Amino acid sequence: MRTKRIILPAMLFLSYPGLSAVAQDAPPRLEFFAEGGGSFLNNGTGQAPISCIPEIECPTTPTSSFSKTGRLFTGARLRFTRHDAVEASYSFSPNHFSLQYRGESLGSAYNRVNLISFNYVRYLWARSPVQPFATIGLGTNRFSGPSSTSTVASHLVSPDNGYQFAWNYGGGADVVLQRHFVLRLEIRDYVTGQPGFITGTSHNVVPSAGVVFRFK
Repeated sequence: MRTKRIILPAMLFLSYPGLSAVAQDAPPRLEFFAEGGGSFLNNGTGQAPISCIPEIECPTTPTSSFSKTGRLFTGARLRFTRHDAVEASYSFSPNHFSLQYRGESLGSAYNRVNLISFNYVRYLWARSPVQPFATIGLGTNRFSGPSSTSTVASHLVSPDNGYQFAWNYGGGADVVLQRHFVLRLEIRDYVTGQPGFITGTSHNVVPSAGVVFRFK
């Protein structure tokens, strides 16, 4: 009796709107997706803004911080086998970048982060309603925003940081609801340089969820 209680809901789930049959079919080759989620960047440490003179106390090193915010993520994916695909994507987040020096704010410089990426995607299995995948790719990152209202910050960081090399990796899963409609959940880490004079590596962790429209 207990076994029947477990098996019956599973059978209903797999048969609901033909999920099992849909997952068994070869997936459509072309898809477009739109996702939303969070954008979490790590902070960095910069070089001293003025020269250190031996006769006086050396200035402390300035630090930076990013606000935690949301991200919009869209693009297209092309499958060339059941398990392999390539992807082109663009994402945007209004992360607010600010500078601090000796506990005081030097102002802000950026409030937009733009990312263009080209990824390889590998589906771990593709014959079930839930299809997990891993991905890795290369692209470019750009920090930009209006001119800083702070004189100090404007001397240290330009309003546009230009394009930087970036790469990303992550994973997720597609939940196949219908042949041409999928729910996608994923998380990625975008790795690039820190903006402006800030040293070190920037990690932008992005958990997201969205919808996928698949076409032949």
